[in-house]
Amino acid sequence: MKEIDFSPLRLYLKGLSKEERVKFAFDCGTSLGYMRKRMSLRRPFGFLISKKVAQKGVMTPQELRPNDFANYVWD
Repeated sequence: MKEIDFSPLRLYLKGLSKEERVKFAFDCGTSLGYMRKRMSLRRPFGFLISKKVAQKGVMTPQELRPNDFANYVWD
């Protein structure tokens, strides 16, 4: 399985305040701790979280789920 390069998401989160980071994760249907854990492991988020991150324009579906992005409806 291909490792995920979360650099764009890390940079985006770094530019937010602590409260904004927590809200971003909440808006994506998860916690900031879970997001950090998955990023540190370089493993993909589940589809629903990936879809919300992609909808916010931070990363593309191909970046978030490179092994199976074509198997899902992203719109």
